[in-house]
Amino acid sequence: MRRRDVLATVAGATAVGVAGCAGSEAETPRAFRVSSPAIDPDEQLPTRFTCTGEGVSPPFAVDRAPEPTAGFAVTASFNQGPITDRTFWTLWNVPPDRDRIPAALPGEAVVESLGGARQGRPEGGEPGYLSPCPPRGEPFTYRFQVYALSERLSVEGGATHDDASEAIGNAVLASRRFSVEYTRPSSDPDTETASND
Repeated sequence: MRRRDVLATVAGATAVGVAGCAGSEAETPRAFRVSSPAIDPDEQLPTRFTCTGEGVSPPFAVDRAPEPTAGFAVTASFNQGPITDRTFWTLWNVPPDRDRIPAALPGEAVVESLGGARQGRPEGGEPGYLSPCPPRGEPFTYRFQVYALSERLSVEGGATHDDASEAIGNAVLASRRFSVEYTRPSSDPDTETASND
């Protein structure tokens, strides 16, 4: 099993796909909480965060991070096949004193407006969030995982998603996951920002 598949399995074991108060008091230290004002697991991923809309990254809020949290990270992925995942966003080294990750982060390796947080990139691509763009009419499930990290990562901004995900997986204190579906409208025009093609 590849390292990122192990990460997905381990993270999934402690994750809860619920917006708001995620999980019970006993699941992780201090009941790490992650919420999103924009993502509801009972509904589809809002169009704003896909290639049909603005294609911007979604916001998150964190609360009750376990000690000693040195920073926060986010990964976003979807199933590309029966045993493989494709990551379309990695964000790490969000300072521990930030309780909000705003929407619409710039597509830059280093996000100065977020305390110097760093973003990864796909092989041959640019850093930042790559908006989901599945084939028209087919439902896909997207997973957004938010982590509390035990250390600030030395991985440079602009590293590949695989390298960033491995580093994140080696420093996890707690995590929470949001799973949400999205079906691209059949009438949606072609776009060059597709992450599923």
